[in-house]
Amino acid sequence: MSAPAAEKFASTGVAPGVDGRFLTVGGPDRSLVFIGTSVLPLRGDAADQRLLGAAVAELGLGPMSVHGRRDRVAAMWTALRDRWGDAREYRVNQFLMALDGPVDPVLVMDGIRPATLDEFEPVLAAAAAMYREELRADPFAVGSGIPFRRRVARSLARGRTWVGIDAGEVVFKADVAAISPGVAQIQGIWVHRDRRDAGLGSGGTAAVCAALQARGLRPSLVVNGSNDAARAAYRRVGMIDAVDYATVLL
Repeated sequence: MSAPAAEKFASTGVAPGVDGRFLTVGGPDRSLVFIGTSVLPLRGDAADQRLLGAAVAELGLGPMSVHGRRDRVAAMWTALRDRWGDAREYRVNQFLMALDGPVDPVLVMDGIRPATLDEFEPVLAAAAAMYREELRADPFAVGSGIPFRRRVARSLARGRTWVGIDAGEVVFKADVAAISPGVAQIQGIWVHRDRRDAGLGSGGTAAVCAALQARGLRPSLVVNGSNDAARAAYRRVGMIDAVDYATVLL
């Protein structure tokens, strides 16, 4: 769950920067929140989370999504909602899943690999399709298009976007959103609408997980509790529910 915060800490420490910042009440052993492209409450009781929520709002960074352990998100959101307004969507029934055992090689799909910058356009199209389906919003809306393109390009430049391509079209995509010293967080898993129910979800995810495990990393991801097909695919890979999760979308 804390992989984005751990990656930031490992790269630039606690100093505020372009990759985010940390806030605490009473010291990091008591409470902690990470603010990057979203808000991630990491530690503290309900009272601490409410204080941290007020502090996050005072930073003036504007409304942004909140995600993390279900109880911490609920407590922090009580403070943020008063300042940022109602959520566009509050996904209270999510799970962070993790993989502890080795991936069965039989499940690993051939041809799943890191995409290159030369493949920006087909990857952008796949990322946009996933964004519309998952968030029910337009990634190219006024004020959003350039940042969205930059995020896709940055992921490609870092070798963090994995794809399966058939006839020049992306049929499977997954992003490794964060890598901490021991954990990797996968997000943005997507299968082309015309290729679903053919094992691409589990086979592609297995390939990404196997590559991460080869680097000594524990794969993890967040899934909606209502997405039975995705949860079944990840269970086939060997993932189990590790944390009760929630996301507030603004």
